[in-house]
Amino acid sequence: MPSHVTDKAESPLRFGILGAARVGPDALFTPAKTHPEVAVTAVACRDQARGSKYAQKHSIPKVFSGPQAYFDLVADPNIDVVYVALPVSLHFEWSMRALQAGKHVLVEKPMTSRSDEARQIFALAKEKGLIALEAIHCTFHPVLQRVRDIVRSGELGKVKSVRAAFAWPSVYARFLFPADDIRYRYEMGGGCQMDMGVYPLTAIRYVTGAESAPLEVTSASATAHSTDPARTDRAMHATYALPDSVSAETFADLSAPGWGPFGLVPIWPKIALEVALEGGDVEVFNPLDPGVYHHIRVKPKRGPSRTERHYRYADGRGEKDWHSYTYQLHAFVDKVRGRTPAAWTEPITTITAIETMERIYEKAGLPPRVASTYKPETGTALSG
Repeated sequence: MPSHVTDKAESPLRFGILGAARVGPDALFTPAKTHPEVAVTAVACRDQARGSKYAQKHSIPKVFSGPQAYFDLVADPNIDVVYVALPVSLHFEWSMRALQAGKHVLVEKPMTSRSDEARQIFALAKEKGLIALEAIHCTFHPVLQRVRDIVRSGELGKVKSVRAAFAWPSVYARFLFPADDIRYRYEMGGGCQMDMGVYPLTAIRYVTGAESAPLEVTSASATAHSTDPARTDRAMHATYALPDSVSAETFADLSAPGWGPFGLVPIWPKIALEVALEGGDVEVFNPLDPGVYHHIRVKPKRGPSRTERHYRYADGRGEKDWHSYTYQLHAFVDKVRGRTPAAWTEPITTITAIETMERIYEKAGLPPRVASTYKPETGTALSG
């Protein structure tokens, strides 16, 4: 566990979280303990009992509850940053409302269901002089930066292909994602590609630098989820044609079946990134959550292979026990405070990633992800 920072800055950034979300402790509360400029001061949950229990468990001093809970948190003058940890279908509305209220926003991935919604969020943030960031934490850890540096260095020549996968075994998934989980609900922005699928897509774009335009999707195949097979994917496999004749492939599965008779033998979780270059390969184990454990294997066609592990940036910033969420929070705070973060995700990267996911769903023969019904109007962003 990261060391606990007890002393806070005189004027820390005051975070409020929308939703009593399961991701809250890993994504915000634990990293906040190690950051002197962050204080988590409020949670909004429409269910009063659930919100109070959540706040007590995580030592959050203020709870907003009832039908106006989200409105009340966003309007609170004692909140500087809103962490939008709601279902994807609500991201656009509450990011826009928070920005209209003068708050910076950290938004769970994916930022929105539709690329045009993400464009509106970033446009409003720019207009207001505020920071908006999609919370894809793995890109802030030194591991993916190191892999990108290896690829760019030319040590192994040009990239030929790149593959990334994130598959969770069904034997574990049934405990993590019950049948009514929001990840399986189309109307809430559900689907595997919208959740776990974001990570392998992000990884192949990040290490190849193909982040300024949507990718050409050459094929996509969805494994339907049983609760809504016509609209919701349990798994998604896609292939791409990247610039410079580079081929790419991603795979994600929320509940990968086992093997053997009736699939009873569970598989291991698959969290991997592989880059094939002219002069050798780079293989990464656990690029998603590298702070727990990871390794980078560099395997040149000529010469000895090597294994690397990286827990700090090349300039020395960071700590060995920092999770990728901690690196993300530090980058976000640096950006808000006007400092230069060690890593950052530009708006165009987020927008074009969502455009790529739109192409994936179209290629797979599934309907577009549900659009928000919220229509922002000047001067009325906080009206009920």
